[in-house]
Amino acid sequence: MIKQITPLTEIVQGFLRGWSDKAHIKTGLACYYWPRVIGDALKDKTEVYRVRNGILWVRTPDPALAHNLTFFKNEIIAKYRCFLGKNFVRSVRITIGALTTDAEPKTTGKTGPEPVRVHDPPLPNAVEIIKDPTLKQAFIRFYCAHQGRK
Repeated sequence: MIKQITPLTEIVQGFLRGWSDKAHIKTGLACYYWPRVIGDALKDKTEVYRVRNGILWVRTPDPALAHNLTFFKNEIIAKYRCFLGKNFVRSVRITIGALTTDAEPKTTGKTGPEPVRVHDPPLPNAVEIIKDPTLKQAFIRFYCAHQGRK
């Protein structure tokens, strides 16, 4: 029985505290939540490509949109704080350039073999309440990788 509900932001911050190189994880989380932060109208016109030292780097091909997004930096930061915690994103930089999502995929469509694990750590019971299958699978991979480093 759950005695106290822990916010997702605290769980994410707890995982990140123990990792030495967090840049790729932070960028991945920022990219995952970007469509929810920016909304359906702008998610195809912008992309997050880096999070470094608390600065979220956003790219858009449209200079007018880049200028207009600068007026919404505080709202973007506030939404990321709701998802990922207080100090995850402290500033937003908007650059102009081609989106990588518009380009053809550079892979051949073949994926590598699934990594063989010696043993899978027991998953927390809270995993079962995650409804989004993509988020659930991402959390399981993240949890297994984190437990494997211990």
